[in-house]
Amino acid sequence: MNFNKNIPEIEKKIGYTFKDKSLLRQAFTRSSYCNEHKVREKYISNEVLEFFGDSVLSTAIVSLMTKEKTRRYEHGIYTELDEGDFSNIRSKLSDKRNLSLSMQRLGLQRHLLMGEGDSKLGVENEPSVMEDLFESIIGAIYIDCGMDMSRVIKVVSGMLDVSVYFSGRTEVIQSYKNALQEWCADKKRRLPAPIYITVSESGPDHKRIFERAVKIGERIVAVGTGKNQKAADSAAAEAALDILKSEDKTTCEARIEALGELRAYAAKNKQPSPEFRDLGESARSNANLREYIIECRFMGKSVTATAQSKQQARAIAASEMLAELKKADAAKARTAIKPSAPTRTKRKLSVAKKPSSAKKSEKAASPKKTPHQHKKHL
Repeated sequence: MNFNKNIPEIEKKIGYTFKDKSLLRQAFTRSSYCNEHKVREKYISNEVLEFFGDSVLSTAIVSLMTKEKTRRYEHGIYTELDEGDFSNIRSKLSDKRNLSLSMQRLGLQRHLLMGEGDSKLGVENEPSVMEDLFESIIGAIYIDCGMDMSRVIKVVSGMLDVSVYFSGRTEVIQSYKNALQEWCADKKRRLPAPIYITVSESGPDHKRIFERAVKIGERIVAVGTGKNQKAADSAAAEAALDILKSEDKTTCEARIEALGELRAYAAKNKQPSPEFRDLGESARSNANLREYIIECRFMGKSVTATAQSKQQARAIAASEMLAELKKADAAKARTAIKPSAPTRTKRKLSVAKKPSSAKKSEKAASPKKTPHQHKKHL
C-alpha cells in the first residue's frame, strides 16, 4: 500500500491538514506492521499516540459539554444537567462502539498499515482496532497542532457528530452501566444491583487488556473486555443489557401468548377471566436474590409459580394453568369416546327333542290262551 498517496484523502475526511505527515503515518501503523517488516528503528507503532489520544479525547468532550450545555452567570455556571448527566454523555461519546462507528462511516480503517497476518484476518474491521485508530489520530493531531485544544475540539466535533447529542431539548444520555442499574432497579423486576468483578488482566503495562464480568445476584450475566476497567465494565453492561432485554422480550411474549389462550379458553367455555394473585416473595429471597410467587385461579383450579420477576412468574403460572386445563380436557375426551361393553343378546336355544327311545322291552305279554285249552277239572 502506498500510504503517502492516500494522505490527502485521509486529511480531507478528518478535517485537518498535518504539518508533519510522519505523525499521520504513525497513527495508522500497527505494531504487527513494524514487527513483520523489521523496521522498528525507522517506524514506531501507533500505541503511544493512542495513549495520548485517549486522554485528549476526554478533555475535548468535556470542553464541548461545557460550551454547549453551560453558561456563565453572576454566581458561577448554570446548567440544566447534573454531574451524572454529564458523566453519561461523556461515556456515550467516548464509547468504543461510537468511536468505531465513526471510523467505519469515514472508511479510514482500510488505510491501516498492518502485518500480513492481521490483514488476512481482517482485524481492521474489529471495533477495538477502529477505536484504537480513532484515538491515535486524535493523539497525532494534538501533537502536530502544538497541543492547541481548540483545533482538537473542532476535529472531534466533526468526527463524532456531537451535534446529535446536544441539539434540541436536553436529553439524558445514559451509560450502559447506569442503564443496567436502572433496569435491575425497576419495580417490575427488583433485581439485585449489578456487581463487577475482574476475570483477568493481560498484555504489557502500556497496553493492558482487562476482562470484567457483571454479576446480578448469583448469576454472571455477561463478560466484557477493554483497555481499562471502566471500558471493560461498560462492555459487560452493554452485553448484559442485550441478554436481559432478549430474555424479558421472550418472557413477555410467552406471557401474552399464555394469557391470550387462557382468555380465549374462558370465553369459549363462558367462564370468568383467570385471576392472578401476588403472594409476595418466596422464603429463598434475600438481599442478592429476589423470588416472587404468583397464583393463578381459574375454573376452580389453582396453580402457583415462582420466578425472579413478577412478569416471569405470571407467565409460568398462566402456562401451567393451560397445561392443567388441557390435561383435564384430554381426560374428559377419552372418557367420552370410550366404547361401552357390548350387550349380549340372550338367545333361546331351541333344544331339539331327542327321539323317544325304543322300548327296551315290551311288556311281557300274558301267556296266550290256546283255543282248545280247558280248565283242569278237579
